[in-house]
Amino acid sequence: MRTALAIVLSLSAASIVMGGDRPTLKVFILAGRSNMEGQAVVDLTGKDYNDGRGTLLTLAGEPRTAAMVAPFRNADGTWRVRDDVWIRYTPEGEPAKVGPLGFGFTPYLDQHHFGPELAFGAVLGDAIEDPVLLVKTAWGGKSLYADFRPPSSGGEVGPYYRRMIDDVRTAIARAKEEIPGPDGRPREYAVELAGFVWYHGWNDGCDPVHAVPEYESNLVHLIQDVRRDLGVANLPVVVGEITGPWVDAPDEWGQLRKAQAAATTRPELKGPESKASVLFVPTAAFVRDPKESPHPEHAHHEFGNAETYVLVGDALGRAMRSMVVPGSPAFVPTVPGPAFAAPRTAEMSGYMLVPAERVPEEFNAGFSLYAAAWPIVEKYPGSRFQTGLFGTWMFAQYSGEKPKDLYSDIEGGLGWWRDTRFATATPKFIMGGVAPNFSAWANGPGAGKGRDWDRPLGKYAIAQLSPWVVWPPDGLNLAQGTCGELFGYGYVPLPLLDATTTTAGAPIPTGDQCWTLFLNTTNFKGPLCFFTPYFWSASAVEKPELAGLLLDSRPSDPNKAFQMETQWIPAALSTASPTKAGERPPTYGRVAPMSYPVDAEGRTVVLHRLTSYTRAALSDAVRTWFAGGPAPSGALDPAASHVQTFGQGGGSTWRLFADGTPDAKRRDVAWKSFGTPTAHDPMTFGYTWNADVVRPVEDGAGRRVRLPEYFRLAREDGDKPRWEVVDGKDVPRETGLQELAFETPHDEPSEGAYVTPDAPNSPFKRPGPVAGPFEAVLGDGSVVTYAWYRFADQPAMLNADLTDAEREEAQRRVELMHRAWTKDRTYLAPPTTGTLASLDPALIVTPPAGFEIGYVPIALRQERRPTPGTGRK
Repeated sequence: MRTALAIVLSLSAASIVMGGDRPTLKVFILAGRSNMEGQAVVDLTGKDYNDGRGTLLTLAGEPRTAAMVAPFRNADGTWRVRDDVWIRYTPEGEPAKVGPLGFGFTPYLDQHHFGPELAFGAVLGDAIEDPVLLVKTAWGGKSLYADFRPPSSGGEVGPYYRRMIDDVRTAIARAKEEIPGPDGRPREYAVELAGFVWYHGWNDGCDPVHAVPEYESNLVHLIQDVRRDLGVANLPVVVGEITGPWVDAPDEWGQLRKAQAAATTRPELKGPESKASVLFVPTAAFVRDPKESPHPEHAHHEFGNAETYVLVGDALGRAMRSMVVPGSPAFVPTVPGPAFAAPRTAEMSGYMLVPAERVPEEFNAGFSLYAAAWPIVEKYPGSRFQTGLFGTWMFAQYSGEKPKDLYSDIEGGLGWWRDTRFATATPKFIMGGVAPNFSAWANGPGAGKGRDWDRPLGKYAIAQLSPWVVWPPDGLNLAQGTCGELFGYGYVPLPLLDATTTTAGAPIPTGDQCWTLFLNTTNFKGPLCFFTPYFWSASAVEKPELAGLLLDSRPSDPNKAFQMETQWIPAALSTASPTKAGERPPTYGRVAPMSYPVDAEGRTVVLHRLTSYTRAALSDAVRTWFAGGPAPSGALDPAASHVQTFGQGGGSTWRLFADGTPDAKRRDVAWKSFGTPTAHDPMTFGYTWNADVVRPVEDGAGRRVRLPEYFRLAREDGDKPRWEVVDGKDVPRETGLQELAFETPHDEPSEGAYVTPDAPNSPFKRPGPVAGPFEAVLGDGSVVTYAWYRFADQPAMLNADLTDAEREEAQRRVELMHRAWTKDRTYLAPPTTGTLASLDPALIVTPPAGFEIGYVPIALRQERRPTPGTGRK
């Protein structure tokens, strides 16, 4: 495929000569910054390379990508080195490296990295009969605005523009000595400068004020000046779009990408007869999941992902081939969804809404409910997972207008959280008290915002009350395998402490409301822990305007929202090829398998017996008891209770979207096509399902139905697009969605053990425990170390802004409770449907002899259970 004319360049000038009998050496310039230098990984593994994910070697062994890697391998599995394509590269501070095309022409100068040249050279080598030379003029961290600044842009010419031109001239001048013939001897060539590739952009995108506005004009000048200075007026040019995760960045990098594309359409760059001699190559389809790449943190280097670099090089090569090889197919830009495109990481999130009647305002002394507990995802998806099951948010009640710019409540409930260290598919329970505007929060005894005990931020906010349950700092465990059983819980304000007129020495009052958690499970019933009033009033010391507005003294608002808050369910999106010319490529999504429990009648029950209370239900009787009156049973009085009924409505706000999608572009899931909110009876809420798309799960792990996994983005005239359910067999194989496996990650870094202060003067040591330490091995694979403390001497009570006399009075009251209220009595009215859930049996403890009354178990440490036979955690 030789042409009639060839170009011979000296170090100083270019002249056109006849090719004669000499072979023609086709020269292509590969210019840019570090992404053109090459950061793709061949075969490195280990923790520094994400265990080999996304390397060329890994791709070669995967069915989806093996065909893509085949051109770079020999029949025996060794890597191919082409002797018909040569490459010349001069890294910073190093002599030029010249050799046949293979690995090693990167700044690392090793056999473990490569750049776009590998696939680019393969495309051109297969299409051109003559020998090919790739001159790589790329250096990391260089901008077009300054480093490559062309002469026609004005100002100081960029030093790397000059170096690029010099490198090309030098490569051509030394071709005879550096590019041997087939016999290995020096050879005379007729040299044809055949094309220029520009793959660049990140550094200019970092300067949106100066560099981005000039990028289009600077790129036009660069192409014109390269053609002029190298003496080829219509030199074919390919401009590769900046890749990386910034392909969706709307501002600096979004504008830069538009500038790249616009420059290639400028009429002054077209060839003879207005034929295109400059082509733009989109690369957005080639971005890969950072978690499946060698360097998840190196966004500026396309995460080192070999697939990205191969696809970019292939596309650049196909674009160049279409211009320089007669009879070649026209270049067709790749859109998301080609045969080798990996699905994009995505998520599904939103709320499941619950319609409930309003409650009379006088029922403002707490609530209780029964919520179904089950594994909503069938395999725990890792530390990014955060989702609550059905529950509520309890705010303070106010007469008149609510305070502005104040968020403080009790929330929590059943679910999974991003700071969970010992998670399983079975949910856990947290208490979830939020100090004003999330300045602190408390999840349970010894658990709050962060783990820095020098800044407790809620870790001392909750006092242990029960002597029969130890509370792990990672959350209260349910029995493993729980699936659809009802977990009963609620909060009632008990006067365990007296109100005070000062707080932390300041003239700020603290109320006496100790919001106490009551549970109803098979193996524990009754009060377990409580928020100390100081947790709420402490915020008013710094902001006196909050005094009297928080839950230490305010009643509870009985009209609460009941919802399921789905914050992140793993998913993936992919785009298939259009079925008709001019049609928009269809987009498909897949969500990790999700399930809902069903009972023996085929019903899904998620909430039951939502109850609000007046103080007459229990609080008043306890106050009388502590003042010397008779002991109440502890059961909440039904006559002072209001059970809410469920109405019509409800539904879902679930949306499915790719990572980083702006809120306005996130599309709804057509949830009502497969689920219907249903009041099974006036005080039982759940769902019925469309049996055509919601199928039973038959794996012996509990009676469940699996929700649809596959969706297609439907675009209807006049309506916003939405995700509609499709059968998995109807999703094109090219999307790669069927091959996905939503597994539990096994390589997430461990955050280590939960620990408590060990200093001799810490509240854990002075006065310290009276018995222990003891250990409990939990179903989540962790071990909790705990000890027994006198109730008034536990760390939370020592940090509750109490005098010694106030703590001793609290001790007296709790001893009354320990004697009268045992863990197997009825406190919350039992459910009228379903069965009760159980706590992890290992959490049920027995006080040591002599410490049955007035003592509580306090967790000191939680860590992963050692692997049997290794001693490792």
